[in-house]
Amino acid sequence: MLHLPQSETGANVSPLPISRDPAFAAAFRDLESAVCDCAMMARIAATLLAESDNRQYPPELYFAVTHASEMIDALKDKYYSAFGDDRE
Repeated sequence: MLHLPQSETGANVSPLPISRDPAFAAAFRDLESAVCDCAMMARIAATLLAESDNRQYPPELYFAVTHASEMIDALKDKYYSAFGDDRE
C-alpha cells in the first residue's frame, strides 16, 4: 500500500505500520531446525523405500515419498538461500 501525506483534498491516509521485521527474522530463524529435521526424515523415508522390494508398495506411494523428499530438499535450499547461507 502506498503511503502518502494528507492530500490537498483533505483525504486522510493510514500511518506507516510499525516494523515487524525483528519478529519475522526471529520466526524465520526458528524454522531452521524444523526444516532440517523434516528434510532428514523425508530423505530417510525415501531411502528406506528405495532399498525395499519395490513390488511391496504401490508405485504411487514410491512416487509420493520420493517426490516429497525432493520437494523438501528444495524447500531447505530455498530457506538457506533466503537466509543468505549455502550450508546444508
